[in-house]
Amino acid sequence: MKVAIIGAGGVGSAAARFIAKAGHETHVYEQFRVGHDKGSSHGTSRIIRKSYPDPYYTALMNETYPLWFELEREAKETLHVQTGILVFGKPSSEWLIRTKESLRTNEVPFEELSAKEVAIRFGGFHLGDEEVAIFQPEAGVLKADKIIETNLRLAQGYGAKIFEEMEAEISPDGNVLMRKGKESYDAIAICAGAWIKKFAPLDVEVRLQHFVYFDAPLAKQIPVWVEASPDHFYGFPDYGRGFKIGLHRYGPVFDPSSPERTIDLQTLSEIAECARFRLGAGAISTPNVVQKDAYTCLYTVAPNEDFQIGRLPYRVPTHFVSACSGHGFKFTIWFGKLLLDFIEGKQKPEEFPRFFVPFEGV
Repeated sequence: MKVAIIGAGGVGSAAARFIAKAGHETHVYEQFRVGHDKGSSHGTSRIIRKSYPDPYYTALMNETYPLWFELEREAKETLHVQTGILVFGKPSSEWLIRTKESLRTNEVPFEELSAKEVAIRFGGFHLGDEEVAIFQPEAGVLKADKIIETNLRLAQGYGAKIFEEMEAEISPDGNVLMRKGKESYDAIAICAGAWIKKFAPLDVEVRLQHFVYFDAPLAKQIPVWVEASPDHFYGFPDYGRGFKIGLHRYGPVFDPSSPERTIDLQTLSEIAECARFRLGAGAISTPNVVQKDAYTCLYTVAPNEDFQIGRLPYRVPTHFVSACSGHGFKFTIWFGKLLLDFIEGKQKPEEFPRFFVPFEGV
């Protein structure tokens, strides 16, 4: 088959590798340059974890981990750094309680730690006096930029063609329309990230988010970490660029095509306060935690923070995937394989009712 993929970010690059490797003629359309910083997939790192308060996602990660290991073997590249993860909060935290239940349900091992035990084991990383933690050793860091680059390199090795700075549209007859004409395909996969509503009328909002790098005296062996609450800070170890900390609280609604990406100083102040508390052993005024660089990225927020998949009522089979709500990168490889299965008719979007979005005429 001749297949078009719209978008070359996390999902699009993964789909390109799977679809081209399966022997299909594969064309990837990217509206910017590959590796651009305007969407949701850019940057050096993303968390990979099984520690979810929802057992559905924990089970899905059990399926997804082997796909990442397979990619590393195929690429002969290290794309995943295992650090373990700390999830922490007050003992009464529903988020923390549900995460432990989810791990137990899926038979994923973890251990429970006190604030003192965390500080001793992880170079002084600071929990509040009333906080406790769980540590799950399989979690770690995905090298986001490197993964996209590797997926596309492998896809090109299987014959895929990458068209950069090529904004594409889809006509109801299944043609992909470009500035210089049109191209017909046997199947289309839409992986447009924050631009998904250009192609499918989904119930999503694009939100502008922030993350910041810090210098701090902590040992580099700290794990990735997540606060156990719906709106939470999360962080990464220092691999040379600094300790990365972000805030998983939805920022303002944002037009992804806007060139203006103003960094919110209040949000930066909150992230910096968290950094000083967690990385400075609880001393809010410590001079040892120094802010370096601040960046923005986009969340495509869906109801209940779930993902969205489906197909559009076009003559040519046209499937879409939206790995939404700020926790999708770790699943991009799973979605890439799923799109291949949809295109080849091995599975249908309806088989995933948690994510399936129906449209009339399909």
